[in-house]
Amino acid sequence: MMIRLLYPKFWQNKNLIAYLLLPCSWLYLFAGYIRKIIARPIIFPSKVVCVGNITIGGTGKTQIVIFLAKLLQAINVKFVIITKGYGSNIQQALMVEEHHTALDVGDESLLLAKYGTVIATKNIKHILPLIERIKPQVIIVDDFLQNPNFYKDCTILTVDANRLFGNEFLIPAGPLRQYPKQAVKDADIVISVGYDFAVSNQSSLVGGKFFDAQILPSIEIDKSKKYFAFCGIGNPERFFATLKNYGLHLSSYKIFPDHHQYCKEDLEFLKKQSEKYHSCLITTRKDYVKISDNNLQIICCDVHLSINNQNLLTDLIYEKIL
Repeated sequence: MMIRLLYPKFWQNKNLIAYLLLPCSWLYLFAGYIRKIIARPIIFPSKVVCVGNITIGGTGKTQIVIFLAKLLQAINVKFVIITKGYGSNIQQALMVEEHHTALDVGDESLLLAKYGTVIATKNIKHILPLIERIKPQVIIVDDFLQNPNFYKDCTILTVDANRLFGNEFLIPAGPLRQYPKQAVKDADIVISVGYDFAVSNQSSLVGGKFFDAQILPSIEIDKSKKYFAFCGIGNPERFFATLKNYGLHLSSYKIFPDHHQYCKEDLEFLKKQSEKYHSCLITTRKDYVKISDNNLQIICCDVHLSINNQNLLTDLIYEKIL
């Protein structure tokens, strides 16, 4: 079952609440060790590049996956994208098709389906029959970084440049799924995604496998108008900051839980907020795909990734998976 939550403020520093939850973090760590010991990793008949993070909350994984998809499309490499289908009701591995909804396969699956073949699954082992049928040259795995049940040819660790690793405690005392030092050491590539190029300023993130990236709007948005922004993503602050850095005036905003499924009441609330603030509604692509009724004329803010030393990153990826 997926836990739907907002990133709590106490995760950003060492405080009383965090220390009280530390025993639960040790149990989480112990469970992870047991999982690795009993794992019997499978080897897929394709090269596997896994994009993941070590913190709860958005770190720009989806944009990295889209970057990889475009990269492979450009050189005619057959690939498939694997997602966890967050927010969906799937029980087995399911290939995403046009008629599917976010409840069927998850919002990220619908978003990524614009860029290539997508399989949504809760269990990575369930994709094997589909992989044998599709026969891709490369499998792009969105998340599953801490999953020891399959072999990875290339691992890309994404880091939020502004939050970094929070208080550096494991769940639930902090935002971490694993400790940074080992995760950074094990990763083939580390990409820091933030409002500015920040990796070079972090002493713990320096070396030939480290890259900086920004998420920027990829559409023209009228800067003379006011906007009411809303989203249900892992890192809503980054989305709002992206809009402000672009030069938009945000009259107000609303944060929904990650992977939120929008209902009629939500849309009515947003309409009232739009009228109250005399503002246009604006949201992310991940949220937009879950809103079927767009009589509100909601603006979908598509974005793109700007990567420092992109050619070097591309060469490193090719070296690992081709």
